[in-house]
Amino acid sequence: MGYTEISIPVALERIAVTGDYFDIADNHCAAICCMNIMQLLRQHGKGDVRRHRFGNDFRQIFNDIHKFIGNGPIVFFKPKFNRFFKSKGSRVRLMPISRLCEIEAAVRDKTPVALLVNAGITKWHWILVVGIRKYMNGDIYLNILDGWNKRRDRYLKFTGRESFIRALRPIW
Repeated sequence: MGYTEISIPVALERIAVTGDYFDIADNHCAAICCMNIMQLLRQHGKGDVRRHRFGNDFRQIFNDIHKFIGNGPIVFFKPKFNRFFKSKGSRVRLMPISRLCEIEAAVRDKTPVALLVNAGITKWHWILVVGIRKYMNGDIYLNILDGWNKRRDRYLKFTGRESFIRALRPIW
């Protein structure tokens, strides 16, 4: 079956996963999501994210982020993310979005979208959308970084607004 796809190039060796920091954090997918947004914005020269503000040591970057984001579950990620970036002198902040066309516009602009998905009554998980695949039969899949694996072959079937709890796009 044929499909069309758009995606953000991702340097997987620069992506963080929860397993990298189990020794210092718990339920920390929101902090991982924040770190990966920062890394992807840096990789693609987006916003005002520069090395001198965030550093290059992954462990130190995560520690700095985790001080603001904390352990999860985190439902209200946006204000914590915004405070962290502001503390680094950055104008990058998150903006709520809700439609597929807005997610698609972000991906076309090489900007990842943070999604809060529901895996149970109190089991939420923050992931990053880095691509969209549209099949000829009308099915749509979001290519995601799930925060657990350093792999690009993870997809979430998009079934409309009920596919996620919250969607946030970085802006500057």
